Amino acid sequence: MSGDALSEEHLDLLLEKVYTAKGWDFRQYRRSSIKRCVERQIAISRRSYHSYLDLLDSEPSEFNNLFNHITIKVSEFFRDTEVFQRIENYVIPMTIRRLTIKGSKTLRIWSCGCAKGEEPLSIAILIHKRIQEMGVDFEVKIYATDIDESAVNAARKGVFVEDSLKNVDPITRSQFFQTANRSFQIIPKIRNLVTFGAHDIVSHIHLSHMDIILCRNLLIYFEKDLQEKVFEKLYCSLNTGGFIVLGKSEVPPLSYRENLLDICKKEKIYQKVAQ
Repeated sequence: MSGDALSEEHLDLLLEKVYTAKGWDFRQYRRSSIKRCVERQIAISRRSYHSYLDLLDSEPSEFNNLFNHITIKVSEFFRDTEVFQRIENYVIPMTIRRLTIKGSKTLRIWSCGCAKGEEPLSIAILIHKRIQEMGVDFEVKIYATDIDESAVNAARKGVFVEDSLKNVDPITRSQFFQTANRSFQIIPKIRNLVTFGAHDIVSHIHLSHMDIILCRNLLIYFEKDLQEKVFEKLYCSLNTGGFIVLGKSEVPPLSYRENLLDICKKEKIYQKVAQ
């Protein structure tokens, strides 16, 4: 195992190899973050850089190991509870009122970078509760996407360990989850509100006509140019009057800020006010 730091040239060659072999484009991800991930995976393999390239050739399954190391998945229900409180008490009611005024009965939401599904299912719970409380009839379509197909497949099952429910209060837990051995399964009427799919926001076409978009803690892994490219897709996906929720360390690119109202500064919630 080599203790040498990975050179920029070697990192470029490895990322190009990954892109050519698998179509996963990490070439414009934030250099410092992806370099650490690659170095750790090479260290785990106990190989030098060049022998690690040989490993990728001889054992293609190692591409998946590297992919899983790069695509960090940290998720839980109602992660950053104050954000979800704002969504529940402000974003959802305002969205329903706006759509009602327009005469629309369809609410469209996109959870971009959904990992194993905790975020979109958290939103589904809040939407279900709010619609009942407000006494309105809406068709709810929640689209949950992630670059990692294995994570998406796990999300479709809707089964979670107890630790991922640590922010779920006992009443919500009893209403919306069924226990099975030491696991918790989301009930069908909530699970059926969400459509899960594998999707690479970097290389694939964006979704459209969204009323709420959550893309939290994804932009921070991209270099500036890629951040702007990805945010343009999110912006174009969002209806005028719609809301976008970013991660706590993220802000919209400067060129978009005049068309976004900073609704909740701390929680990084913005409303689109112009095309």
